[in-house]
Amino acid sequence: MQILIFNSYTTGQKHKLDNPLSAEDCSSPDRLKSRIKELCGFNDEGWHDNSRDYRLPAGEMFSGPLSVQLKEGLKQIREHEDYGKTSIDLYYPWYYCRVDGKQSPVSENDIIVPFDTSPLHELEVLEFDESEVPERTVDLLESYDLVFSLLRPDDIASLQRVFEVERSVPIIFLLPKSQRKAVNEDLPNVHVVETGRTLQKRLRTTNWALKGAVMRRLCEAACRDGFQVFEEVRKDPQQLREIILQKS
Repeated sequence: MQILIFNSYTTGQKHKLDNPLSAEDCSSPDRLKSRIKELCGFNDEGWHDNSRDYRLPAGEMFSGPLSVQLKEGLKQIREHEDYGKTSIDLYYPWYYCRVDGKQSPVSENDIIVPFDTSPLHELEVLEFDESEVPERTVDLLESYDLVFSLLRPDDIASLQRVFEVERSVPIIFLLPKSQRKAVNEDLPNVHVVETGRTLQKRLRTTNWALKGAVMRRLCEAACRDGFQVFEEVRKDPQQLREIILQKS
């Protein structure tokens, strides 16, 4: 089974700069290219200063509590002897911070530069048009057997054209009850597993780390009880809560 975790960017980043990539920097292709070059440590003459080179793989850039919990779970599952036939990939939806300039979702291995995440909270709805960004995102999701979304409601709203497509692949959104309306649960293979304060207390974690803790506990359960737990969740997404609460 091939599993995708679609995660939001977080403000916690390894490089804490006064001038990370901003919304204004994305206003034109030339400005964006220039700012990314600067954040990669190059000056106008093309000289490189290693102390000003802030690029990292996306999977290493984020240091917030959600990312810490998620990466701990991924580390455990990927080191397990049964890992292989079942694998988990981590992607992020927004591409402006990519060093390679591609307009497509960012994998954990893609190189990015630090950026101000606040502009991502007020994104326009991406339409199916000449950019083909939603199309590429749909193709990515459809290439997996199971998708977990840790996205915020703002991210989901911006990508709503992607999630409106009737899909053959189950996608499980982790959302508190108050945010369920962000997702159209009438669509085939769209599911919501509720998070929220009760689950937070049961897992003894914080609200900021909760979604990452859920995925960490699922990976731990797979390592303990067998990788068939992912198939159990694929068939019945609501089993996820019971699985992660065992021995809690």
